[in-house]
Amino acid sequence: MTIEAVKFINLRINGVIMNFRTLGNICARTKSYIERNGIVDTLIRSGEGIKDSCSDYFYNREVQRKKSAEEQGQFREVEENIKISLLIPAYNTEHKAFLRLLNSLAAQSYRNFEAIIADASDKGSLKGLIDEFRAADERNTELVYFKIDENKGISANTNEALKAASGDFVAVVDHDDFLEADALLMTAVSLQDGADMVYTDEDKYSPDEDKYFCPNRKPDFNKDLLLSNNYICHLFTVRRELAERAGGFRSEFDGAQDYDFILRCTDMTSPDKIRHIPEILYHWCVSDNSTADNPMSKLYAYEKGKEVLADYLKDKNIPAVVTDTKHRGYYRINYERNKVGKEAYCLIVDRKLIPLEEDYEDILAAYFLRDDIGAVGARIIGELGNIISNGYTVDSCGRRVSLNAKMHTKLSGYMHRASMQQDVEAVSLHACLVRRSLMEHYEKDPIKMFKKIRAQGYLVVLDPEVQFMKVKQ
Repeated sequence: MTIEAVKFINLRINGVIMNFRTLGNICARTKSYIERNGIVDTLIRSGEGIKDSCSDYFYNREVQRKKSAEEQGQFREVEENIKISLLIPAYNTEHKAFLRLLNSLAAQSYRNFEAIIADASDKGSLKGLIDEFRAADERNTELVYFKIDENKGISANTNEALKAASGDFVAVVDHDDFLEADALLMTAVSLQDGADMVYTDEDKYSPDEDKYFCPNRKPDFNKDLLLSNNYICHLFTVRRELAERAGGFRSEFDGAQDYDFILRCTDMTSPDKIRHIPEILYHWCVSDNSTADNPMSKLYAYEKGKEVLADYLKDKNIPAVVTDTKHRGYYRINYERNKVGKEAYCLIVDRKLIPLEEDYEDILAAYFLRDDIGAVGARIIGELGNIISNGYTVDSCGRRVSLNAKMHTKLSGYMHRASMQQDVEAVSLHACLVRRSLMEHYEKDPIKMFKKIRAQGYLVVLDPEVQFMKVKQ
């Protein structure tokens, strides 16, 4: 039998094994979803999943086409006056995956960075691999390696890397993920004007299939969306001084330590100093044991995420309860009701709308327990369940655009964001509560009105679970 034939047979066998594993993951996720949400919601979510899979297919084709053409990012020259320290906690890392990461670091077009590898492996070490890489690396990538004698967990290990950092900014990179060649260059460009932190878009990558999928195209900084889900995740780069002042990573939240860290860091600066790069520059590798591909493998991580939010609210002295939503890793904050008097706000509701929740006013009024919220709006739907208003944004021509318009209210939308509490540019003036002190900005045009309110430093929040139905008179 020829070597080529053996390779072909191995590929087919690995493909079958991989498909069985994938099928097993799908079955486990489906069973869990049915148990939590019922068969009807599961069928609806399955329909969204099929649509997502089709999108993933075309996305992967586009990524592979770009890579085959060796396309790079748009930036080529920038003053390398900012040093970035990449914090890479490693534990029993697969050498092939780690070498992929090292190669992506060596390929970086921006060179003023250091990669600090804190190796807590109890089965061998990465030192030999790193020594071999250094000997062959013509670009002399700055790798700082040290062995941790005892594995104290992801947070403590990352803190050891943070202690060794000498850069102006730090970013955490998982030991089996990798970066686009212009990731650090575009990050450095975004930091040039005095920003405190920056985050990029990301996707997932299956090394077994050489497939890129599930692109996570993120919005600009959105505090209430972040309080619903850690949408920022990777690649998050923050001023080292702020990271140290925040206390680094906390071991009690291992599993959701990055969520806790990002929440505390973003809270230490103003939103105008938080940058978003709308480019996919980070690739999150998936495996059977990672939350990226198999959310059933680390359910504790989602419970830890809920604990992170509860701790955050407690620290802010905001009475509220954090609950799970239908989707793993996505949460809802229910602020304690009857703590805000009616004199604090104005209720605006169109008589043509029927509330689907009797206690809608209490739910929305409770948001004013937070001093940073100026207005909160509800979702408006039609008689057939299609969304009429889920908040508004403004397009490039200055026109008002209704978010998620015509989508059925049973669907959760891209990355489930249509169903999450979040900040918006404006809410409908047909169903909202406005802080009474801000009613001096009232206008018939919601875009103009809420722009003035946001200019005062307040947030305008949408709660899509509070719904009003528009009926024909």
